[in-house]
Amino acid sequence: MALRETDAGYRELFEENPEAMWVCHRDTGQFLAVNEAALRLYGYGRSQFMELNLSHLGAADPPSGDEAKVVPCLQRRRDGTELELQLTWRPVTFHSEPAHLVLARRLEPAAQGQDQEGLRRQVTEQLAQLEAAHRELEAFSYSVSHDLRAPLRHIDGFSRALLDDYGEVIGSQGQEYLTRICQATGKMAQLIDAVLQLVRAGRSELEPRAVDLSVKAQVIALELKHNEPGREVEFEIAEGMTAEADPKLARQLLEILIGNAWKFSAKTPQARIRFGVRQEAGQPVYFVSDNGAGFDMAYADKLFTVFHRLHRADEFEGCGVGLAIAQRIVTRHGGRIWAESAPGQGATFYFTLGREAVVN
Repeated sequence: MALRETDAGYRELFEENPEAMWVCHRDTGQFLAVNEAALRLYGYGRSQFMELNLSHLGAADPPSGDEAKVVPCLQRRRDGTELELQLTWRPVTFHSEPAHLVLARRLEPAAQGQDQEGLRRQVTEQLAQLEAAHRELEAFSYSVSHDLRAPLRHIDGFSRALLDDYGEVIGSQGQEYLTRICQATGKMAQLIDAVLQLVRAGRSELEPRAVDLSVKAQVIALELKHNEPGREVEFEIAEGMTAEADPKLARQLLEILIGNAWKFSAKTPQARIRFGVRQEAGQPVYFVSDNGAGFDMAYADKLFTVFHRLHRADEFEGCGVGLAIAQRIVTRHGGRIWAESAPGQGATFYFTLGREAVVN
């Protein structure tokens, strides 16, 4: 079964489901998604839970096979207390990656003798509803991303034709209205492109190989300087950083993080952007930092939400999709991404790329 994040149906059947549910990678055990009911059950915030893996909850190895399995299990909450739960494991495909969708229920005494076949049937029905909603919303997403382009082009084209051919007739006020229409259609086109990028980041086949992250970052820095030669920005890029990753997605990830650092340091007189690495528990943790606008960590849980912005559009341009794409790329590589910041003190984004990441 393919499990994909979409809007209304996904929230209703997963995010807003009263039953505790989460998704983990079938090979690495890294958590890929979690709903509010599970966060309440285990006592974690969303960003904290997403940094964990199965071992942190005390879960045994996931069952093998292609059918849903119901397994009693002793789990740990954030405060260390233990929970007797009944975990229903269902193999799924999540962002084109092998995963398990897990339903976690408290194991009550009366439930211990409950009919296992009835439980499987109930879970299968819920998952079938979820999959059907995803298929419908996927078709809707495709329609929004593709079928809207033609009318947008017509609106923009005829507005510009009016400006060119009848600009003097409609006067300055009419010209301003048409200019705003053209700007709005351009913004809408950018949002559509951003949605398509988000979809591609979750669907494209991974082709991992050794990637020189330092070289890619240096090329991105040169491109940014070339596009805005008037800005004076100091780049500090560590040498010899490599990782086992998909080259295209690794490039896109760095474009987003370094591009954000460039954008949000635009109003800083002596802007500085760093790309480096540090070791944590024997694994490289890469980071991109800047000394720009920064943000309030109270909103950190919303950083990677699609279309969510922490700065006004008149302060910094953008669609609010870049960090959602970055998180999807990192997750597909079995890694995690998080940030540290403070208003006016810049921001640092950390990420890992799975256990195969290396540093020369």
